[in-house]
Amino acid sequence: MFSKISVTASSNLLRNQSKFCCQASGHAIRRTKSSTVRPLTQYAPNDQIYLHPLENKIAVSFSRLPTSIPLGYSSSMTVTPQSFEPNPQFLPLLHSIIASNVDRDFAFIVEAGVNANTFMPVYDFREVPRFGRRPEIDNVFGYVQVDESGKIVPGSFEANEMYRICNASGLPRLSDHMYGQIQTALEQHS
Repeated sequence: MFSKISVTASSNLLRNQSKFCCQASGHAIRRTKSSTVRPLTQYAPNDQIYLHPLENKIAVSFSRLPTSIPLGYSSSMTVTPQSFEPNPQFLPLLHSIIASNVDRDFAFIVEAGVNANTFMPVYDFREVPRFGRRPEIDNVFGYVQVDESGKIVPGSFEANEMYRICNASGLPRLSDHMYGQIQTALEQHS
């Protein structure tokens, strides 16, 4: 389920406790000034997701920072709908970021061009629908209005209350633009 670790260490990095002491493909261990070791795991099925082990659960996040707002928590390193508990703070934050940025997201700008005069779904990329198909309702973040010229109407985003952060298709996968926006927001909130 997780990528193999290839560890490289440098004596300079080991001397400075505030730097990374190990760099790994999918894993990193960071020494803080208090000599605390914090593992960081990139989730193999979705490289946008990071897992931060806590005492009795795992925080699931879009951020490398363990202090950022997580998507939710899992009782297992293999995240399933049964093991996942959503964080009630995360979805409103995600919806506000989508609402503010969807009209500047190239992936949805292109899609709007072929969806003139409709309410177009803004969907999760964990399961991209085939051309001409609508995504499953629990994979839709919300809807935006598209005008007659195929342009997204700014401020028209309406959140879908039936969206599920973790479903049978897995954890969220965002467009590159939205992923960058959520990472920036999470760093500001940590």
